[in-house]
Amino acid sequence: MRKKQSPSYAYIEAQILPENNDKILARRLSQEIGLEAISISPTEASLIKFVVSFINPQKIVEIGTLTGLSSLYFLETLKADGHLWTFEKSTDHAKRARQSLANYVQNKQCTIVEGDAFDLLPTIDKEGPFDAIFIDGNKGAYYDYWQWAKKNIRVGGLVFIDNVFLAGAVWGDQTQQKFNEKQVSAVKKMTSNIFSDVNFSATFIPTEEGLLIVKRYA
Repeated sequence: MRKKQSPSYAYIEAQILPENNDKILARRLSQEIGLEAISISPTEASLIKFVVSFINPQKIVEIGTLTGLSSLYFLETLKADGHLWTFEKSTDHAKRARQSLANYVQNKQCTIVEGDAFDLLPTIDKEGPFDAIFIDGNKGAYYDYWQWAKKNIRVGGLVFIDNVFLAGAVWGDQTQQKFNEKQVSAVKKMTSNIFSDVNFSATFIPTEEGLLIVKRYA
């Protein structure tokens, strides 16, 4: 969960162009359900958009749609004939995402897949390999998501994984936001697996929530 905005984030976001109407809608929809604090910040979103644009993506997968905010940033990086598949388990969240992503869905650039990503990710294997994958869903399934991602990301592709600090829980901090043993274990196991795999190179971006960027080399 995002903390109160730090002075550095406030300064950075004062320089970034204001979000467009679709993004404003997505933020409002998350506010309506009390989940604005877990929406990606403009600072983090602009960083991910900046990095993923380097690879000129055509196929992107997102795990964890919420109300479509991060989807909108990824969609702006796609080629004209590109496509984003975004997975959302909550029926209510998916319904709200269809509002903010309506233009892209209508233009057949975005597919919202409603249901448990763990079960449904294999249904798009045939569409791969993918240029970029964003993991921001159920923390207890992060290791499983990574196992799918490493098999389906193309050579040279990028995997972005958000919330890898679990508000400090991965190094033992006691936080107001409680993470269970399964969640902490899954994130730590995933991170260890990433850094020990010779086919991938990874780096931490020390955002408030912790962002891991992984590139496939072989």
